[in-house]
Amino acid sequence: MFYYRTMFSSSTLFGMTEPEAIQQPPEPPWRSAPRRRSVPRPRLSRDVVVDAALTVLESEGGEKLTMRRLADEIGVSASSLYGYVANKEELIQLVLDRMYAEVSFPPPSGNWQEWLKAFARAMLDMYRRHPGVAVLTLGRVAVTPSMLSGMEEMLGELRSAGLPDQVAVFVGDLAGLYVGGFAYELEVAPPGDPERFRDQFTGWLRSLPPGQFPNLRSLAGTMTAGSADDRFEWGLDVIIRGFASYLEKPPDPAAGWPAS
Repeated sequence: MFYYRTMFSSSTLFGMTEPEAIQQPPEPPWRSAPRRRSVPRPRLSRDVVVDAALTVLESEGGEKLTMRRLADEIGVSASSLYGYVANKEELIQLVLDRMYAEVSFPPPSGNWQEWLKAFARAMLDMYRRHPGVAVLTLGRVAVTPSMLSGMEEMLGELRSAGLPDQVAVFVGDLAGLYVGGFAYELEVAPPGDPERFRDQFTGWLRSLPPGQFPNLRSLAGTMTAGSADDRFEWGLDVIIRGFASYLEKPPDPAAGWPAS
């Protein structure tokens, strides 16, 4: 190649002018045109990978997050991502670590019930800011470095209140599952307009045969009343009341949990 570059460096060689010498031939008709980018391809890093994963999650949902889709989002080959994350599971854990770092954990209060409620609300707020993330927590142990301080505070609150240790360590599992599941349900919108769907559902219940469905008919309006926040707060109340019951009646070993 150096030979040809040298050969074409003279503007009078073989009577050709310089523009004629460096003119490129047209592309073969069977070759696809390269996709051009308006900005230079970013230098890869873990932060760039996580940023791109969040973009995919928030625009397309958790089910669409694949290594190939992520590579397309960044503009690199899928194989190049594995220098920064070992696999998709590690990627998800990094995304969750980034998200949990946004959560403002409540300060120690001495009131474990209010602390848990404030913590659950902060988690739900985070999921609402980042649609697509909640589904990643379902069926997965999502314990990351950014969660450790919050977990430590929670255990301190629960143990100080006198909850048995086994109950205290299970609280995080159940609370996390409730908030993550609730957040995911919020992303699965009913068909069409939510208000219209609620009215249609209420009307449908009231149209049921009275002799066969007396309770559904009479409670139709009550069943569809209340906002998502109302239902979230009610669920929190139910769960925390259940936790509090262990202050008076600790787990019975005869119940078979926890296994010794």
